[in-house]
Amino acid sequence: MARFNWRNNSLMLLSLLLAFALWLYVSNEQDPLREKVLTIELEKTVLEPDYIILGGMPQNVTVKIQGNRSQLTNLAPADFKAVLNIPAGKTGDLAVPVQVSTTTGLRVNQVTPDIVNLSIDRITEKEVTVAISLRGAPGEGFTALAPFYQPNLVVARGPSRVIDGVKQATALIDIQGATADVEQNLQIGVGDSRVSLYPDTVKVVVPVIEMATVKTVPVTIQVSGSPAVGYQVNGTAVEPVSVQLSGQPEALSTINSIQTEHVDITGANKSLTREVALTVPQGLNVEPGKVKVKVEIVKKETPPDIPPDDNEDTGQEN
Repeated sequence: MARFNWRNNSLMLLSLLLAFALWLYVSNEQDPLREKVLTIELEKTVLEPDYIILGGMPQNVTVKIQGNRSQLTNLAPADFKAVLNIPAGKTGDLAVPVQVSTTTGLRVNQVTPDIVNLSIDRITEKEVTVAISLRGAPGEGFTALAPFYQPNLVVARGPSRVIDGVKQATALIDIQGATADVEQNLQIGVGDSRVSLYPDTVKVVVPVIEMATVKTVPVTIQVSGSPAVGYQVNGTAVEPVSVQLSGQPEALSTINSIQTEHVDITGANKSLTREVALTVPQGLNVEPGKVKVKVEIVKKETPPDIPPDDNEDTGQEN
């Protein structure tokens, strides 16, 4: 049986250890470990339809890589990939880790940032009203009436948390110095670039007329129908009792009163109060445009029975 030569083998093992130590020393001296910082474009997984990132998504991340000088010399950002795997179907504020991969086999020491705080929302839409404001004043001796515009409703589309706060779409039309009707196609908006409007323009017409003369006229109540059987109209009242008409003098000269729309009392068995519009002649404006009409309805009084007079002549002789 062969005997193990401890002395020779120990020398051999010691030689190997010394050789390995020498190799490490030479390697570290000639080609030491270093770090390299690269800026890598940050990618993200595809969002589901109608989902949007509102904020927090950086364009790049910085990566520290460890390796020998020879390994790091030709290293480029294209050798690495940084990705955010965004959870599907989730909204709100999310903390998503950055995942860095490479085919070089080198060690990634640090990623900055290593976690990205994203704000994710879902795209929704709703119908909102259009409001047009006037800027400036018409020419001397002229006045502007309320603008006409189409459409007066549009669809607002955007992140749900933004859409919830949208009440109307607005635009300004300039009438400074105008002496005739002003007509424009205006771009409307809601003050937030994340919201789209469909359509995003409206056609606006602002009537501009010569300054109107004002005339105060009484209001005449028009009642139609009949109350319930056994009831009658005891009186009517209107508030206010007079209104102001404005318009061209020739049009106002023929108007001495203004009527309410018909107040229907058909089948009524008690007093009623209605807010009704006024019948305004064409070309005139009225202020206020509505009045409050009260129609007092009471039950008819039944006349008492009258007993016959004992002395009344019955036509018979005594």
